[in-house]
Amino acid sequence: MGIQIIKSFAFCVIIVPVTLGAQDDYYPPESFYGGGVGFSQMFLFQNLGQLEGFEMLGSVGDTAGFGFDLTKFANPFMINGGEGFSNITERIRIGGYAGFGSSFIAEKPDITLFLDSDGNGMYDTGEKKEIFQKPPDIQAKISLWFSGATIEYLFPLFRGFEISIGSLFGVGRLNLNISQSAGSPSWNDQITSIFQVGTDGFTPVYDANADGAIDTTDIDYVQQNQFPNITINSAMTSLSGTFLNVQPYIAVKLQLLDRMGLRMTAGFNAGTINEGEWRTEDRKPILDSPETVLNSMAIRAMLYFGL
Repeated sequence: MGIQIIKSFAFCVIIVPVTLGAQDDYYPPESFYGGGVGFSQMFLFQNLGQLEGFEMLGSVGDTAGFGFDLTKFANPFMINGGEGFSNITERIRIGGYAGFGSSFIAEKPDITLFLDSDGNGMYDTGEKKEIFQKPPDIQAKISLWFSGATIEYLFPLFRGFEISIGSLFGVGRLNLNISQSAGSPSWNDQITSIFQVGTDGFTPVYDANADGAIDTTDIDYVQQNQFPNITINSAMTSLSGTFLNVQPYIAVKLQLLDRMGLRMTAGFNAGTINEGEWRTEDRKPILDSPETVLNSMAIRAMLYFGL
């Protein structure tokens, strides 16, 4: 008991002078107006590749899906943007935010061709097989745009330090791009010499035109066909959905220097693309598109310049 009293007394001895000395650092009682702008990063703790309706990205086999490893999409999903704010009264602040982020994955699947002699659709031991020499490149990209206005109510604590509660209200747009290419070049093709160049640049030419004879027509053939013709067939799918977005949050603002500071917000982001609201690249509605819900924890970090 005595030890506890001594500890309490020591705490008071230490804290009272500190508190009295810090009186000038308390938030001033007079009206305060300030504002700032700066770079802001938002982190959404949700794997957008696993949203409802996106199952075909990971399906494989007889489902005619793509077989992507959806865990490779960024999580948290990062959005880079800008933010600004300004006090309109001593305790009320308004502002705005706009940002863009994307996540990209790519695959070059291994494909084995086999002669399905018994017609069962499955490879059986003994059936002739061969590796497909030109497998397709498939790529998927998810992009997200955000823009909106913010409004907050402030709880100033000390000069240069405050807590606020508020919300972001705005519009978002989610894009899904899928690219499929056949006959696209591989990395090994890019670092392999077309010719087997000999000593001092002398390059042997054999029966290049496959006419059964080695003569000057073979040199002419090589001159006219130095580079192989590469045929690239590709298909691109681009889908987008627009939604209303709301993000209630708690914010902490710390003034580090006279004209620079740090702002952190933590909240919950909510937005929904309703059924039939997805659209093609030429803005045609996809009437049977599913509802897509974006609900996740959201953190924003902002380095601002201002008061």
